[in-house]
Amino acid sequence: MTENFEKKLKNLFEKEDGVREKSLRLTREVGRMAADAIKKIHQRNFQASEQEIKEALSILKNVKKILKGYPEIFYAGFLHAAEKELAEAVITFNIIKNNRIPEPDRYGFDYKSYLHGLCESNGELRRYMLDEIRKGELTKCENILGMMDDIYYFLLNFQYADAITRCLRRQVDYVRSMLERARSEVTLAKINMR
Repeated sequence: MTENFEKKLKNLFEKEDGVREKSLRLTREVGRMAADAIKKIHQRNFQASEQEIKEALSILKNVKKILKGYPEIFYAGFLHAAEKELAEAVITFNIIKNNRIPEPDRYGFDYKSYLHGLCESNGELRRYMLDEIRKGELTKCENILGMMDDIYYFLLNFQYADAITRCLRRQVDYVRSMLERARSEVTLAKINMR
């Protein structure tokens, strides 16, 4: 092996390592911002939550651009984790604030990350519903429960191997358990209000 060849390989790996480190840092920031946006949703600070989501979407778009020529790093898993957390925040925000389930293309989400975010949003929706039940606001709970139903039945369409869906089946089981709990809690609240 020549010294020139060794230098080329080292340069390649140094460049990839730099890209990976930068992307890891940025995706951690996206995850942190998504969690903060969800916290602000529960605090009913929708304007601040929306701003946090916009900034995180911009960072995510930048990370995807950075990783475009590096498929090994792009699909290593950390980008998916950050994107599904941000999708969870976007979905939770849109259901609670706008009474609708957003489309993934509007935000440039990877479809599989979006489906996982859709699953995880159900825990946040249940939490929001419990707060509304305590306030006696059951109409909003009924609407959200209906959307949780829609999400669950939509997700049942994607019963493929875990290697293809990034283990979506397990997440769909989680959605079903959240839905059953939420339905029970809303039902009990309605009975108590009567």
